[in-house]
Amino acid sequence: MPDVNGTPPMSKPPGRLFTLKLRAFRAFRDEVSIDIRPLTLLYGFNQAGKSTLLRVLALLADSLQAGAGPLDLQSPALRGATFKELGWMGQAPNLSPWLTLSAPGQPNDPTFKIQFSDANGLIVNRLQVTPGIEGDKFKVDLDGTITREGNTISAGYAGTYRGQDWDGVLQFDRFFPSGLPEQAEALVQCVREALAPLQRLQWLYANRLTGGNGARPTRCCSPDGSDLPIRLRAASNPSILDSASRWLAQQEGLGNEIALRVNAAGQPELIHGAQGREELPLHLAGEGIRSLLPILLCALWAETNLSTAPSMLAVEEPEAHLHPTLQVALFDRLVETVSQGIPVLLETHSVYLLRAMQVAVLEGRLMPSQVGLHWVEPGSDGASTVTTIGIAADATLSGWRPDVFEKEQELAHRVLDLRWQQARP
Repeated sequence: MPDVNGTPPMSKPPGRLFTLKLRAFRAFRDEVSIDIRPLTLLYGFNQAGKSTLLRVLALLADSLQAGAGPLDLQSPALRGATFKELGWMGQAPNLSPWLTLSAPGQPNDPTFKIQFSDANGLIVNRLQVTPGIEGDKFKVDLDGTITREGNTISAGYAGTYRGQDWDGVLQFDRFFPSGLPEQAEALVQCVREALAPLQRLQWLYANRLTGGNGARPTRCCSPDGSDLPIRLRAASNPSILDSASRWLAQQEGLGNEIALRVNAAGQPELIHGAQGREELPLHLAGEGIRSLLPILLCALWAETNLSTAPSMLAVEEPEAHLHPTLQVALFDRLVETVSQGIPVLLETHSVYLLRAMQVAVLEGRLMPSQVGLHWVEPGSDGASTVTTIGIAADATLSGWRPDVFEKEQELAHRVLDLRWQQARP
């Protein structure tokens, strides 16, 4: 799918697409950083902040749209949270959140850094645009009258530009402002181009196909996948359902057909068929197929490169309700999606997905540079941190906690010990 500038996707995805940094944002008091790559995996304990990292991408995707204002506070990704609830909620709760985005570039990474605050409504308190982490290009603070028209915010700012004093008005009709001086605007354009996959990000949260949540219309399908029948019918591309049916037929016990039909109420619905069994509407299918299908169908939809199709997938708990064999099969299918230039981000607890990733690297289906692997962990003071895990050419992981997936081995040893104790005379 072409990006916002009409550039077609690369046949072989590059390494890092962009870097996201957060500070004073939800669980992250201190600055944390994750590289978004063609395949990005987020691991960590419960309540560590993995979902926050995934959903901030969905929030950014919404905030890039015209009329959203600098941060789309009506985004479904916020799940009803207020601006105050976006900030760090531990000690020193008045810290204002920062978002930083860096694009790959030579010799430095162009960087856009923005701080949000609340002055009788959302405002941009500070803005920095630099040619690299150590660069000095455009740094301004709020310093003038604020005007609002809908979600659009205009305000005066003062600071420095290329080492000289600067003041002027910036307008935030969306995340990136208008009114920047020339060289700062050129740097922002580099970051904007790096974020092209977010333009039609498809976010799927963990409770998929729940029947709809009444959220506003989305660019692709709703985060629970409940309006997929309507979206796929509008796409008018039978290859999506045909490919899904062929893939299901290759998996043991999953049936061999996914089709669209119009129900008695005149609404399109997905039908799941299996040899020897009656065709059933998807809402009557098992939890596994209900959880799996939105991911599979959105991946196949993205691969069509239709103008309405997703340009990136961000999926919470793709392993939900799936047998380990099917988890691996789904992961391998998503690797095919990545190979066709569609970035995929997964927030997961599954050891099977981790091992499947290592196998894909060893088999040459993924390059280590294409994978961003991150471990998210809360500290003793409640502030979460993010560790980037290295992946070698032989799929060895550096920096990975060795105890993360030891519970299964621990239980197996306990079974053996108890058997031995019971067998003693």
